Amino acid sequence: MFQRISRMTFAAAVSAISAAASADTFQVEIDYMGADGDGHDHRPPQIVIDAVVQMFACQGHTLVIDLDDEIPHYATLIGDPTNDCSNFWNYTGAANTYRSIRNTYRDRGEGWHYCLFAHAYSTDDDNLNNGSGCQTSGSSGLANGGDCFIVTLGTFPTNPGTPIQQAGTLAHELGHNLGLSHCGVMNCGNTTEYIQNMPSIMAYTYQLGGVRNRIISLGYAPEYALFKELDYSHGRLCALNENSLSELNGTRMRRVDFNCDNDTDDVGVVQDLGFSGIGSGNSAPWCGNPNTNLSVISDYDEWGNLSDGAGLVADADRGNPYARQILDDRLAKMQTCITSQEWVLIEAEMGGPAGGIDLEVEDCIGGENVYVSSTVNFPNATCFLPIGGIQNAQFSSPNNSVYYLYPGTFNEAGMTTLNKPGIWSCNTGLAQIR
Repeated sequence: MFQRISRMTFAAAVSAISAAASADTFQVEIDYMGADGDGHDHRPPQIVIDAVVQMFACQGHTLVIDLDDEIPHYATLIGDPTNDCSNFWNYTGAANTYRSIRNTYRDRGEGWHYCLFAHAYSTDDDNLNNGSGCQTSGSSGLANGGDCFIVTLGTFPTNPGTPIQQAGTLAHELGHNLGLSHCGVMNCGNTTEYIQNMPSIMAYTYQLGGVRNRIISLGYAPEYALFKELDYSHGRLCALNENSLSELNGTRMRRVDFNCDNDTDDVGVVQDLGFSGIGSGNSAPWCGNPNTNLSVISDYDEWGNLSDGAGLVADADRGNPYARQILDDRLAKMQTCITSQEWVLIEAEMGGPAGGIDLEVEDCIGGENVYVSSTVNFPNATCFLPIGGIQNAQFSSPNNSVYYLYPGTFNEAGMTTLNKPGIWSCNTGLAQIR
């Protein structure tokens, strides 16, 4: 019906309109379902587009989004109903299938992702191929790991989704097509999709409610910690061993009451940190969880490991067997994304507003979360490999960073002048700067 490219990326779109996406340019065409009988439609507002474009721009990437055609409203996108709704992405036996709509309305070609903002979809189950029967899912969206994805918030109480829910889900589903999962490099079956120390909208904990909002309300980070609401992770946070947690160390950003006994003095705590619904209304929703799914949960540098599925599709279509194998592997691992039922449960556990927070086009963060130790001399300032020493941290970090000092004595020769704007903190014990 009409076509518009986000003003923030118009020049880049003109120069790349028919080219495959480069390593740092990603291109998405979005079509959306128009109004149905109750007057709602699924067109994302411009702030959703601008916020996600800005999320990528803050990391030096160009995201081109073409908000294109209004399409007919269907209550459900379907796969092959004669075979348990399988073959979801390629089935064309009805008008209300992803492939039929794509074949009719898609305008962009090689190197572009094609996204539908739709109402809901049917699937046989999480993996789309296990023969459990065709049923409408309450899922927020789905991606195939290549150049196809959908955003489906029609079954949510906020139908068709609030701006923060739409933006988080758009970035989440695109993330799957950039090679990202719900659990970093971990096996979701051995952990949970609710990874709390992976500050990313790929984790269920943060997809619909914002990263900064959630990680602070969980008590995992102080107010001054450097996080954005829309973001993938940089892989800087500490791993948490649910078989032996130290409340004194916490997240190294702050102490954490892992065993819910109203103090932060315990070590060797055994606690499943996932969400189960038992801790409804608590700021720490893991309280009361049975310890049945214990593992080491770790962060992952998602921004440093993006791999554009649209480029892989182009390579596979040209006969590259390696690209085809990657796409097949991604598709085999794809699962339905967080459902409306799961989201309502999270909101009850977190005690948050039903629609989440307001969406903003966020400023980029100039500083970094920097971890500093007195006993090692690693260079990259992550929790796993902290920078050794005050002087090194001061020299190598940008202005306005937040420095998390490991407890210890920082006894360094000469005089160190802390002349960069930033925050120095220690979550426990005594940090002596001499």
